[in-house]
Amino acid sequence: MSKVLKVTPKSIAIDLLLVGIVWILFTLWFRPHVPSESQVIINLVAGFTALPAAGTFFFCLQMFKVTLAHQRKLKAEQK
Repeated sequence: MSKVLKVTPKSIAIDLLLVGIVWILFTLWFRPHVPSESQVIINLVAGFTALPAAGTFFFCLQMFKVTLAHQRKLKAEQK
């Protein structure tokens, strides 16, 4: 029997950590593109702009995990 993909507190923590890292990277990437003189406004706009990008990363991560589990299940059934 193949291993089923289960949601555990550890997997949730890892996913949140990865999404947080991606959000920080996108925020840093977007900061130079904000047309403002105020650092507060630059950080807010870059941070809020990075939210949809981090959310998209979260959905892609979940789709990758489901696809990987399905491929492993199919491979185990072939044996």
